[in-house]
Amino acid sequence: MKEKLNEFLKFRSQFTKREWFEINQTVEVYLNQKADQLKLDDIDVEIVSKRLERKIR
Repeated sequence: MKEKLNEFLKFRSQFTKREWFEINQTVEVYLNQKADQLKLDDIDVEIVSKRLERKIR
């Protein structure tokens, strides 16, 4: 885990704070667009509900 964290930090250091913010913002916008296209069926809703119940408890 420590090695992976160091690799991530090395990767992240290649970008300025502003660039990293823009990368995160762009990814977030794209993920939101994909989520808008997602159609959940009854099984998906059941799985999400169960996971939320475990987190709330």
